[in-house]
Amino acid sequence: MKKTFLWYLSLLLLCGCSNSQVRSSSHSEELEEIHKKGPKEIQPEGTFVANGNSLYKSLTFKGKKTVVVRDAIFGMDFPSEYEKDEEFLRVKTDKSDLLFEIISEDTIKGEGFAEGLYIKR
Repeated sequence: MKKTFLWYLSLLLLCGCSNSQVRSSSHSEELEEIHKKGPKEIQPEGTFVANGNSLYKSLTFKGKKTVVVRDAIFGMDFPSEYEKDEEFLRVKTDKSDLLFEIISEDTIKGEGFAEGLYIKR
């Protein structure tokens, strides 16, 4: 009886350990998959706030082509459209286009007049 009980207990422990290893490895695979997602696959969404830019305060991406740009001088919003080209975003303005590079899901980097980092809030 004791041998049978110990045998079942050992079997139960072995099954529990191997199951947690499977769960752990599949969880790490999911994390790897998330980190493999490169800038080309990222679709921007939400509000990105400028970190040190004096002309543009924030960009709010809405949908697949709409962005609302908030200027830092008057604090006014103006809607515009953007186009995604690989890891770059081209935002249309009345004067010229603004170019941003997608760094990660939470960070984009502006060039030219929009120079600086924009962090998702």
